[in-house]
Amino acid sequence: MTTYKGIKGFTVQNVASDPTANTGQVWYNSSTNLLKYSGVTTSGSWSTGGALGTASGVGASCGTQTAAIYMGRNTGAGAYNTTSEKYDGSSWTATPSLNTARQGGQGIGTQGAAVCAAGQGSPGAVLTAVENFDGSSWTTGTAVSNAVRNLGSSTSGTQTAMVVFAGIGASGSGNTDTESWNGSSWTSSGAMSTGRYRLGSAGTQTAALAYGGYSTSTLNATEEYGGSSWTSGGNLGTARYGGGSAGLQTAALFISGTTGPTVQTAVEQYDGSSWTAGTAVPTGKNLNSGAGTTAAALMFGGLPHTTATFEFTGAGASLTKTVATT
Repeated sequence: MTTYKGIKGFTVQNVASDPTANTGQVWYNSSTNLLKYSGVTTSGSWSTGGALGTASGVGASCGTQTAAIYMGRNTGAGAYNTTSEKYDGSSWTATPSLNTARQGGQGIGTQGAAVCAAGQGSPGAVLTAVENFDGSSWTTGTAVSNAVRNLGSSTSGTQTAMVVFAGIGASGSGNTDTESWNGSSWTSSGAMSTGRYRLGSAGTQTAALAYGGYSTSTLNATEEYGGSSWTSGGNLGTARYGGGSAGLQTAALFISGTTGPTVQTAVEQYDGSSWTAGTAVPTGKNLNSGAGTTAAALMFGGLPHTTATFEFTGAGASLTKTVATT
C-alpha cells in the first residue's frame, strides 16, 4: 500500500494544536483527531466566525477581520440601541455603549479609534450626532450638517480625516450631499451624481467609493470620490442595496444585500474600474454589516435579525482545511 511517507519521504506531523503552517504542510491534530493541510485559495472562501452577542441588523461597523467593531443597531420591533461589540478574529465581546441609541449610522476608522456618524434615533427621528471611540469610551463629536440614515462613508478614514455622503433624510428621499471632516469642522464637498441610501461604501477621505443603493429604484451605479468631486465608475453586475462593505476605492467588496424582491448571497469585487463576481456567502442578509479588506473580510448581522458572522479569505491567500477521513 502506498504511504504518504513513501511518496514524500517523511511522516505526517502529530501535534496537539494547529501550527502556523506553510502552504502544502500536512499535520494531524491529536486534540481534535483531525487531519489537516494548508493550501491556497483559488477564488476565495467563506467560513463561519464567532456569533454576535445580540441578534441584530442595520448597524454601523468598521475595522479589520481580526479587529472589527459593530455599534448602534436594530434588535427587533423598532429597538434601536446603544450597544457596541468588538471582534478579535474569533469571538465578539461587549464594549462600552454609545451615548445615543441609533440604527443605520455609519462606521469609520479602526476598532480602537472608531467613529459612528448620523443614523436614525427612533422611528421618524434622523440624527446628525457623531460619536468617537478611543478604545474605552464613546464621546460626543461635532455633528454633521445633514441629518441622514443609511448613509455611506470613507470607511477606512480616520477620526481626523473622513468623508460621509448620501443617505436618506427626513424627506424620505436619497440625497447627494457630501461632507468632509478635517479634524475640526465639516464642510460641503461635492455633490454625488445620484442620490441614494442603503448603499455600499469604502475608501479614504480623498479616495472614497459609493456603489449600489436605492433611490427611486434599485441601483447598480458606482461613483468614485477624489477629495472634491465625484466621477462615474463601473456598474455592479447586479443592482442591489443593503449589502455589507469592505475595502478601498481600488479594491472593494459588496456583500449580500437585496435586489428588493430577493435577498442575495452574491458577492462582487471592485478593482478600481470594474466589478466581478466573487464567492457567494453561505447565508444572505439584507442590511448586514461588513469590515476588512478584499483579502480578509467580515460579514455580520443583518435582517432577519441574526448573530451570524462569516469570515472571507481572498483568492491566493493561505487556508487551512480539514481532510475527510471517512
